[in-house]
Amino acid sequence: MKKVTFAVLACMIALFTACGPTRPKGIKNFQLRLADLDVVETALTFAKLNVVIDATNPNGVDVLVDRMEFEVYVNGQNIGSGAASFREMFAPGESKKLKGKVAVDYISTGMAVLSIVKSDFASYSLRAKVYYETPMGNYHSWSTISSASSPTPDFDFDEHP
Repeated sequence: MKKVTFAVLACMIALFTACGPTRPKGIKNFQLRLADLDVVETALTFAKLNVVIDATNPNGVDVLVDRMEFEVYVNGQNIGSGAASFREMFAPGESKKLKGKVAVDYISTGMAVLSIVKSDFASYSLRAKVYYETPMGNYHSWSTISSASSPTPDFDFDEHP
C-alpha cells in the first residue's frame, strides 16, 4: 500500500512540475519600455489608466504576443493591476506599441505617496507577465519596466502667479 501511495504521489509531483511552459531554446524575452500612461476614468475609490508599452522582438523568428497581466508598484507598494489581450504578431526586430488598462486603488496609492514623502525618494515599476507563442512552442515570462531602467517622463507644470 505504501508503494502505491508513493507512486501516485511521485506521479502527481512530476505532472505539476514538468507541465509548466518552458522557454523554447534560443528564444529571448521581448524588450519592453513604458511609452505612455494616461488617466481614462476616475471613480470614488479607483482610477483606470491606459498603459502604452513599446515592445521589440529581439528574436530571429516571428513571435506572437498573446496577452499581458500587469502589476504597478510605486516605492515597492502595489497600487494596481490589469490585463490586456493583444494577439499581435511581431516579425524579427519589429517594434510595436501595445495598449492595456490598469486599475489603480486610491488607498494603496496614498500609502505609496506617504512613502515618497517620508523617504524623499520616488520610484516606479510595472511588472508584466507576457504570454508568447513561437514556432518552437508557447511560454510566459515576467518582465519589469522600472524607473531604474527607464527614464522618468518629464512632466511640465504650468506656473501660476
